[in-house]
Amino acid sequence: MKKIFILGGLLLACSASAFSQNGDGYWKRLQKTHPETTLEALQSPAPAVSQAPSGQVDLPACRISLVYEGKTRNISLENIQRMKNNGFKPGNIRQYRKEVLFTSADKEVWLPVKSSLVDQLGIELREDEPVLLYTTVLQDKTPQDKKVVLLVEEYQVK
Repeated sequence: MKKIFILGGLLLACSASAFSQNGDGYWKRLQKTHPETTLEALQSPAPAVSQAPSGQVDLPACRISLVYEGKTRNISLENIQRMKNNGFKPGNIRQYRKEVLFTSADKEVWLPVKSSLVDQLGIELREDEPVLLYTTVLQDKTPQDKKVVLLVEEYQVK
């Protein structure tokens, strides 16, 4: 019986070590594919992004530091429609059932968050705690409406 516990502990330690090594690569890949920006820069006519390739106009994804406010609501019909307009399939849209309130300076933003992350955010973060969000950027295609919506696909506690 003692050997089983030792063997189990050894397997657990090996898998935790392997996961942490893969996890480090995961965050490095996300940092490469999600350049860092700010909410203010995203809402300007030409988004300013650090580490963005020169000449890049459309920003498909980014990482952004915001403050978690601890409030949720059902996703808005406007954001569902925006996802449809950007080519999201119904199955992908269903991954985003809730929006979470975040702030940047004095500005409040409700962002659609993957359903699998909503509860985790509430467990891992306190109200008014900063968080680094990895997001998909949805931009309206019409020139008169420059609204940008960020879909939260991952996060890191700061």
